[in-house]
Amino acid sequence: MYDRILIPTDGSEGTQTAISHAITHAKTYDAELHVLHVIDQSAVEVTAPMADGVPVEIVQEQLGEQGQMLVEAVTEQATAAGVSTTTELVEYGQPHERIQAYASEHGIDLIVLGTHGRSGIQRHLLGSVAEKVIRSAEIPVLAVQLDEDE
Repeated sequence: MYDRILIPTDGSEGTQTAISHAITHAKTYDAELHVLHVIDQSAVEVTAPMADGVPVEIVQEQLGEQGQMLVEAVTEQATAAGVSTTTELVEYGQPHERIQAYASEHGIDLIVLGTHGRSGIQRHLLGSVAEKVIRSAEIPVLAVQLDEDE
C-alpha cells in the first residue's frame, strides 16, 4: 500500500508520537522512511536580528546542525526498528511548501506528521504547518495528535 513514507520532524515536544507512528507504518508496509527537517526561513529572518549581532549565516548554520541532529535521531530509531531510511535531509523554506515539494519530488505515498490540535485564536495567530499540509496534500496524510507530556 505504501512504498515511501515521509516523516517531517521539527523537534517540538511530543513529536516522538508521530515518529513512532511513521516507523510502525514503515515497518508494517515494508516501506522506505524519508526523514525531513525544514528550517523555517521566516524564523531565521526574525531570529537573526535578535541574535546580538550574530550574522544570519551563523544562525542558519546552528539551525542546520540542530536539524541534522533531529533527522539523525529519527534515522537511528528507524534503523533500530529494522526500517530502511533512504533520506536524511535538512531544507530551508516555508515548511508546508517544502514538505509538499519533497513528497512530490520523491514519490512519497504517505506523510505522517504531528499536530498540536490548537484551535481558535492560537491556531489563527500561530498557523499550523500540519493544517496547511493536510489541506493541500494530494496524497494521504496521517495527522498524529502530539503528546505534550513527553
